[in-house]
Amino acid sequence: MNKTIASLLMFLTLAVWLTACSSGPVCDSGTEKKPGNIDTGGIEKDATIGTLCVDKAEYKTGDTVHMTFTVKNALDEQIVLDGGQRPVMDICPAQNQCLSQYQTDVAQLTRLVLEPGQSHTIQWDWPTPEVDLHKAVNPASNQVYVHGYWGRLDKGPGQVMVQLLYGPRMLGP
Repeated sequence: MNKTIASLLMFLTLAVWLTACSSGPVCDSGTEKKPGNIDTGGIEKDATIGTLCVDKAEYKTGDTVHMTFTVKNALDEQIVLDGGQRPVMDICPAQNQCLSQYQTDVAQLTRLVLEPGQSHTIQWDWPTPEVDLHKAVNPASNQVYVHGYWGRLDKGPGQVMVQLLYGPRMLGP
């Protein structure tokens, strides 16, 4: 019995350790809900789902970070996302440093029509030579916070965020 418990604990410890050391993608998803209607009996439903991913959690200084951001229509009807003057989707690894500043097709994507179940993805291989890494990378920890933004049906901003380590792990004080 003790061997079984010890084996199970070792297996669980190994599984947790391998998961923590995994170099697979790191993603975050957010969902906009379409409110229900008490008068008509309509129930609340998922409307749009935004998913932001980077290809791994830790990078060496100088490595390219592959970012993808997808917005999906979760409804059974066509939707129109309208950003007004702003892009309807954007990826920002630092304040005032967003994909839309470097790619005109993303900057000009201010309106997006999605059929039921359809999604749209933008990608960025970051950093580019134009990016100021000093503004994106926290010098005390080498952490970078990447935000994905999308214009929701209710005209509010949808947001998801992932964190990555860009360079050697910094030890705290």
